[in-house]
Amino acid sequence: MLSGAIACIGFTWIASPACTELEVVMMDWLGKMLELPKEFLACSGGKGGGVIQGTASESTLVALLGAKAKKVQEVKAEHPEWDEHTIVGKLVGYCSDQAHSSVERAGLLGGVKLRSVPSENHRMRGDALEKAIQQDLADGLIPFYAVVTLGTTNSCAFDYLDECGPVGNKHKVWIHVDAAYAGSAFICPEYRHLMKGIESADSFNFNPHKWMLVNFD
Repeated sequence: MLSGAIACIGFTWIASPACTELEVVMMDWLGKMLELPKEFLACSGGKGGGVIQGTASESTLVALLGAKAKKVQEVKAEHPEWDEHTIVGKLVGYCSDQAHSSVERAGLLGGVKLRSVPSENHRMRGDALEKAIQQDLADGLIPFYAVVTLGTTNSCAFDYLDECGPVGNKHKVWIHVDAAYAGSAFICPEYRHLMKGIESADSFNFNPHKWMLVNFD
């Protein structure tokens, strides 16, 4: 409402310090409303903190690019003789076969392979993700990113985050939670069991314009 009323340019802190500071505070409000782990909050004093993106699709891409950059740095440290092109060519990400089309598009824009993991009753399970990762490791690929959907667009199904998260953590795979469709429901305590395992996630996105009557701009 404020940004719409005063038409400020809040791209960076230099462009609009007040707007940027307000964004940080407001994103912490949302994180606390959802009861996200404190590591996701800017006020925690760590590396956490929310950022407003144009769309959830954009958030998925930003998370993928962050995971890609992090993994490239890790692999370069282990194999200094490999150039970045070689490393990126080996990277592979994962998502459920029920994931939103924007996840596949993020892989295309990020220039990396993205593998669709078969779901069970429309939900991705940890053992299926583990199997896919093991197959790719055997083929000499480098798993780096996995999208766990909480509330698919097709059927509002919830992937097993409590299973997939630990699998990703074990293999140093960035876990991104896409809760674009149903994430607002986690404001209600009676629905928070649906995001069990959120402490294993590296990033999280949801759309306040769905269910929270926030304008989409």
